[in-house]
Amino acid sequence: MKQAMTGTPRVKALREYVEARILCLDDLKGALQLAMQLEFATIPPYLCAQWSVKRDPDRTEGVVHKVVSQEMYHFALAGNLLTAIGGTPSVTYPGFLPDYPVHELPGGIPQPMAVDLKPLVKDQLAVFMQIEHPDFPPVDRMERPPPPTIGAFYDTIIETFRETCPDIYPDAHAVSVPFAPPIRTVADAIETIDRIKSEGEGVPDSPDSPTGERTSHAHYYLFKELYVGKRLIKVDGRWSFDGAPVTLPEVFHFQHSTAEPGLSLKFRKILTRLLTDLESCWTSGVEPNVPAMFELKIAGQDLLKRGICPEFAWAETQG
Repeated sequence: MKQAMTGTPRVKALREYVEARILCLDDLKGALQLAMQLEFATIPPYLCAQWSVKRDPDRTEGVVHKVVSQEMYHFALAGNLLTAIGGTPSVTYPGFLPDYPVHELPGGIPQPMAVDLKPLVKDQLAVFMQIEHPDFPPVDRMERPPPPTIGAFYDTIIETFRETCPDIYPDAHAVSVPFAPPIRTVADAIETIDRIKSEGEGVPDSPDSPTGERTSHAHYYLFKELYVGKRLIKVDGRWSFDGAPVTLPEVFHFQHSTAEPGLSLKFRKILTRLLTDLESCWTSGVEPNVPAMFELKIAGQDLLKRGICPEFAWAETQG
């Protein structure tokens, strides 16, 4: 089994990429590596919320599952973009995983409310809305200059592809993503980034007017439906949270454990094996380790039912 990398890849802050506007090839690779880390950072909090559901009269678990699936696809698509321009995704080092709770997401993105691993309750939904806000991160209009947004970050990547037309390697190893065509041209790359941006952040207008989305509401609106307890519907041509009521589920409550040996060691080993195998998909062309994904879910749910928060942390030994 391959061991973790001893070094940590140097990745610039999101602000540095946005301020550069057009990136050189090395920085474009760095930006896509950051995109992978950023997309993955949201997955553990969302998974813990999904796995915490005990009794669910309005099927809210399915909403969170949809967001988790899309975040996984975005993570994979960012990796595919990186290999398509000759880069090598790196996910097998301890620093790839945030040490929750965090007040800053990868790339130096501030989070006023801590991003932590908690059940699917209203307070946690507020954190999820903070992460996915269309004007993310929340912008203080008095700040000069204002902090760059995730949307601006992806716009910078799009503009770099459009302006520099980097060489695309059509036979590069890639992870298969539903409804995602292979990346064989610059146009394919731009379409892929557009998908990541629209499904995650949505359109850049009002948080209460999700117009122009192609298939579904973006993540912010899906979480806000659960937060306000009403479905988002169109009334007299305008979107509003005035639809059918939504009841939050009954959940398992859990806490971080300080017990030794770590009660999450088995879970951490599965996660480490999963990340190692995922990296091999891009470096060697192997298929994703789907059984490990189900193992992780089962181990995570078992911990939550026992009141223990899963540790999304690297396991140095694989024994």
